Amino acid sequence: MAACVPLDGLPCVSSRVDPFGHLLFEWEAFGALSTDRPSAMDRGPIPWGSIDRFADRYGIGGDEFDRFYRLIRAMDGSYLAYFREKKT
Repeated sequence: MAACVPLDGLPCVSSRVDPFGHLLFEWEAFGALSTDRPSAMDRGPIPWGSIDRFADRYGIGGDEFDRFYRLIRAMDGSYLAYFREKKT
């Protein structure tokens, strides 16, 4: 309990969706890669080079890289859309 409020009653907890177990690596990679996004005037997309370096470090290549890249881009697109909508 936080301040005598059941945690499962908090909107941030009750609406939370945990990623599938087989996507935890990509989920955590997205979190790490998000720290490398440009943020001068506004949030920008994660640079391709950052994704490529991350994948190289973890030995992700070929078709696995294509899948990894698409997953990161999909998460990034949703992340950026959320903040664009929030601004309006």
